[in-house]
Amino acid sequence: MKTTKYIDKVKIHNHYTNYKGRLFIKILCDLFTSAAEAQTELYGVDVTSLNKEGMTWMLHRQHIELSKVPLQGEEVYIETWPSGIDRLFALRDCRMIRESGEELVRASSEWMYIDLNRRRPMRQSEEVVKMSTEHDIPHLELTSILNEKEFQLSEIQGKRQFEATFDNIDFNGHVTQASYVRWITNSLSFEFLKEHLLVEIEVIYAHEIMPDSTIFSNYSIEEKSEDRLVIHHQLCNESESVNHCIAKTVWERYDV
Repeated sequence: MKTTKYIDKVKIHNHYTNYKGRLFIKILCDLFTSAAEAQTELYGVDVTSLNKEGMTWMLHRQHIELSKVPLQGEEVYIETWPSGIDRLFALRDCRMIRESGEELVRASSEWMYIDLNRRRPMRQSEEVVKMSTEHDIPHLELTSILNEKEFQLSEIQGKRQFEATFDNIDFNGHVTQASYVRWITNSLSFEFLKEHLLVEIEVIYAHEIMPDSTIFSNYSIEEKSEDRLVIHHQLCNESESVNHCIAKTVWERYDV
């Protein structure tokens, strides 16, 4: 079966949005994940099927560009498709578009095929390779903004503490990737978030966060101009001995 795009129509409900009626980034991540899960079920490589073989999926990197933020009450379409294989990573692309075809959001991600017993990545299965390569759907172009080897917080300018509670846990028994993103953005103050719009985020997931963990979300502003800010983020454990993820976000000021 030749791979096609999976397309889902979604309404942006009130509880998906902030008090300004703009879609939360965590909800966007959840919507993209739900669409991806639905497509993997069609090809028999979903989490439930993999778990029976002692395997699962884990996200390694996610990169999202937001041209426009979907608004409360809008009906939009999510497109997703497996977009290739890069070493041990299965690539997946997503878009959110209006019915007119106008693109609101585009995203790319890298997924690892994990042995549950050893918690180690394995080579992608034949089914995943076929699904990811036997089609002619173009791979989305997103230029990476996060260099893992060069990443550093110049200084910790702010931090916030979070707890890994029951509602943060996913099918793998660890904190969801969307919760990481929520903790990254919610480390910033209400006043900042009230005045700035997220236009790009890239995250590298390094270590699992387990239930009941205490996590610190640290950040430092790396670039600042009148209308644009670039921020480095880090989620770490209480002793700051383990980096659970690093991220880079780009924000623009808005007046509405």
